[in-house]
Amino acid sequence: MMQKDVINNSGTFSELNPKAKFFEELRAQQPKWWTLFSKDNELYIDIRKDNSINVYYYGGSVAKINYSKSKKSFVATIHQKYLGDDKPRGRTPKGKDKFEKEPLDLENLNETTIADIKKRIKNDYVRHINNEKIAEKWIQGKMIKENPNYVDSEFQYNKNSEKLRIDLIELSEGILSFVELKNIFNKCLWNDPEKNLKKPAIIDQMEKYQSFINKHETDLLDYYKKLIEIKNSLGLTKIDYSNITLNKIPKLIIANTYKKDTRKRQERILNIENLLKSNSIDYKIIKL
Repeated sequence: MMQKDVINNSGTFSELNPKAKFFEELRAQQPKWWTLFSKDNELYIDIRKDNSINVYYYGGSVAKINYSKSKKSFVATIHQKYLGDDKPRGRTPKGKDKFEKEPLDLENLNETTIADIKKRIKNDYVRHINNEKIAEKWIQGKMIKENPNYVDSEFQYNKNSEKLRIDLIELSEGILSFVELKNIFNKCLWNDPEKNLKKPAIIDQMEKYQSFINKHETDLLDYYKKLIEIKNSLGLTKIDYSNITLNKIPKLIIANTYKKDTRKRQERILNIENLLKSNSIDYKIIKL
């Protein structure tokens, strides 16, 4: 007997269901917390494969929300730091500070609580937005808020040994594209050939994405039609998804966050572009 796909935090495709209890209850109840999240212009909401949602503030997770059938209610979790608890809960196997997810009280959620969470997220990693090495998460969130064509982010697939995560999914003029985002400082974009003869990691990464997209073309189209159906039904989007097609070549966006233009940096950009062109990578460099 063939073993059924195991759905975990990353998941595959089959579990997403527009008629899942979570979405039915959300549409029926229209709870106050949903209005607070969905009407906040600084937040965005992504649908997840396990029939849940993530609420984000510029790449930082404000809440992961599920529906508990046993409790017959919505339940949410959030990183403990974003509730103001910075005390580590032990150490990881690699010796780093360990932090946990904590329950978020949806029933008593208000504008003040959300503002406090945003402030803590900004203090945690978005604080670097004024220097050159901006967090890629913040860049991702900024792009999503400025471009309604991004219909999803942090796409993950996890089945057996096939595991990947892709930053952004764009739907433009009926074409669905998978987009990887890198900061210009990201080391995977370039290897010094005098020190390392290996192919830069970004090439293998984009080739892996292209292979995945071509292998799962039908499933990906079906999945995103369901995802957009859900977002439409929740009032998050108004998209005609009946005739969408899939771009079989993933895109790469590089955020140029250099504040000073030097000859060495110009050479680095030129080297990166030559590398990408020679490997037929569909890329674009944007200036932030």
